Amino acid sequence: MKREEIEESVSKVLEANTYEQVNKNLYLTKYQKQVLEEYHIPFQDCQNSKELLFLLSDIIDDEEYDELENVAREIAEYDYYNS
Repeated sequence: MKREEIEESVSKVLEANTYEQVNKNLYLTKYQKQVLEEYHIPFQDCQNSKELLFLLSDIIDDEEYDELENVAREIAEYDYYNS
């Protein structure tokens, strides 16, 4: 790989995993927002990560969604270390 390709790849990964403020008490990465949007999860209506995790727990219990489970795990970890 050329240096430019590596730098571009790293830049894309960093951009996808940088946290953005959704509302006053909720922060998500672009990747997390993309996955939640794909599954039509109304994360914009949640006031904080605990409320979002509660919503996700109901959905994850009903079906087998690996990608959604991973996002829920990431959100729970972020909440644990930043609350």
